[in-house]
Amino acid sequence: MNKTPFLILIVLLILAACSNKSQQLKDYTALYEQGIENKDATTIKLALNQMLLIDSTNTDYMDSLSRIYMRNGNFDAGIRYAESVYNAGKAGSKLKENMALAYQQTGETEKAEKFINNLMEETRDYKYLYQKLVIQYENGNQFMFDSLSTTILSLVETDSTVAATMVPMPGPVSGVQQLVPMKAATLFLLGNNSLERKQDVNTAVKYLKMSIEEFEQFEMPRYVLMELEKMMYGRQ
Repeated sequence: MNKTPFLILIVLLILAACSNKSQQLKDYTALYEQGIENKDATTIKLALNQMLLIDSTNTDYMDSLSRIYMRNGNFDAGIRYAESVYNAGKAGSKLKENMALAYQQTGETEKAEKFINNLMEETRDYKYLYQKLVIQYENGNQFMFDSLSTTILSLVETDSTVAATMVPMPGPVSGVQQLVPMKAATLFLLGNNSLERKQDVNTAVKYLKMSIEEFEQFEMPRYVLMELEKMMYGRQ
């Protein structure tokens, strides 16, 4: 039996399959770009998932997917893709920062702190010092929280780089993330800690007002004070 025609057929089928995958990848890439243009996260996510089915080792696709999932609050899925990128040695600072925040959100604070410490060493960006403070707050480690908050407020007064550092904070009224000076953010967290952990309303109000004095347009402390006022009126 002459096997040559059969072998030729196999080769042609392989070439056709490769060509088909190449065309599919082009189509989904176009869909991805359309999603980007329309700011349509659902379309972007669909396109990236399909692109990964075609090319399962592409870390760029995984990186983009991890960010979308984390942005939408699906931290478990986001971490899964981010870890694949990280384990491949392709993680940049932004992805590592996202991983730290995701681990923080899922309660894996030891992993979060490890990434924050590494980012501090790599970038010397003091915004990560504030993130360490948030981790101690969420862990309920009052001793470390008090120590680190004191350190930050001291550094702000003596180091102009720390004083100029801005940290991202949610804007509960506008719905837009704010960049807030490190000192104002730390004072806000001290106020929140006094309110939630210590049940000390007077001290909380003092710190919240101080944070507004540091940054007039700071939404978070204004929002908390407004909610406190509503609560106090409700008790009367």
